[in-house]
Amino acid sequence: MNARAVAAWAAACLVVVLATTNPVYKVVVLAAALAALVAGAGLRRTKRLLLASLLVADFAVLLNFVSAHLGATVLFNLPAEWPAVGGPYTLEALAYGATGGLTVATAILAAAPFSLLLEANDVVDSLPRSLARTGAALAAALNLVPSVGSTFVQVSEAQRMRGWRPRGPRSWAEVAVPVVLTSVEGSIQLAESMEARGFGSGPRTHVRPVRMRGGDWALVAASAASVATFALAVTTGLAQPWSAYPQLTLPALHPVPLAACLLLFTPAWQWRSRT
Repeated sequence: MNARAVAAWAAACLVVVLATTNPVYKVVVLAAALAALVAGAGLRRTKRLLLASLLVADFAVLLNFVSAHLGATVLFNLPAEWPAVGGPYTLEALAYGATGGLTVATAILAAAPFSLLLEANDVVDSLPRSLARTGAALAAALNLVPSVGSTFVQVSEAQRMRGWRPRGPRSWAEVAVPVVLTSVEGSIQLAESMEARGFGSGPRTHVRPVRMRGGDWALVAASAASVATFALAVTTGLAQPWSAYPQLTLPALHPVPLAACLLLFTPAWQWRSRT
């Protein structure tokens, strides 16, 4: 699996799902991202990510349902004098929020293969030479967040074993200070390791050359065809826009943009052997 091919497919998913307001096409792209992820990583490894995507999507739906008091189909009313939440709650606002939730969930699942299916060095190696140092710095910066979280758990458990108990905001300094010091020490160690390996002294070297195989080119071609076909459908009016307001209506469908979305299922067929 080549990171460049994965990037092309992920970009195609994002372009298609952002280029339309039709919820049917968004559902198809979401299904393609989900199928590819499950085929490549397996259902067990993707459970937590799926749960997180569902929670984020639900929040997007709830936010629009609470904030947008528009639409003809009123489900219920809250007193208008209630700040922020008062007013009519409509089916149209719920449906429009659902389209936003689909977009967010699709974006998360489309980017997930970079962390679940690829190693960090594969992603950095796939970058152009001009971005090699930037990619290494970004990879180190992104690794800082889970590292700090792991250090926080270890330090807090060690402090509890020594009899420490949280007694208020000030007591958490007994955990925060060791966490910060450990993180700084880890950053210094990483910098010294990179310097010992000659980072920045010359062009980036590779353990093995990054090559595009036939399946990778097929995925890139399918992704490009999906974007081109869907863009053509949008410009010619085949992929008609959809709006939930002022009254909820069924979205219009056409086989051409639908076929463009179905091309994004290509990695679900290619990556199924990884599980």
